[in-house]
Amino acid sequence: MRQQHWCGMTAKMGSVLSGVFTIMAIDLYLIFEQKYLRRSNCTELTPQTKSTSILIKQFMICWSLTIVFFLSFITIIICFLLLYSVYAHMHKGLVIYVIWIFFYETVNIVVQTLTNDDSNIGEVRIMRWFGLVSRILVHCFWMYFVITYAYMIYRNQSQGNIISYNRRISTGTGEFPRRKSKIIHFTHRPL
Repeated sequence: MRQQHWCGMTAKMGSVLSGVFTIMAIDLYLIFEQKYLRRSNCTELTPQTKSTSILIKQFMICWSLTIVFFLSFITIIICFLLLYSVYAHMHKGLVIYVIWIFFYETVNIVVQTLTNDDSNIGEVRIMRWFGLVSRILVHCFWMYFVITYAYMIYRNQSQGNIISYNRRISTGTGEFPRRKSKIIHFTHRPL
């Protein structure tokens, strides 16, 4: 069976490159966003005077670096799961990767919205949004390869199960079908 190519890559190669891209993008994201995610004025929270929504917003802002670091660490582990799943032909690891990247980028949009306040210079806010949006668009590009490869693995595994199911024989008859071999006639010769 001839493999299809999209943008000069097979689905397997695109899935591997998706994992590599995600690891590199997370490293760069943590390096460049560390300054803007760290807050020093988190000690002035007073739960008596603020509503619940403001407290949740302040909590997200104060702990944004920790939240992003924790999610990035989990994402790197899931990227290694993706790479192993491509190697081992397991579609579940690829599906977990797709679901997790969607969740990861959604949380990053929320954190970006909350931490991109008016104190930042306008050009910095634009560059932060540009980095986030471009990373999300590139993830969408790679998701096509990952989903396609996951489907190919799933289809091949389900066809393999159907073929092996049809080839089973009944144990009640006691007869086994003859197998073809390269040895046509086997005779025992005396020594």
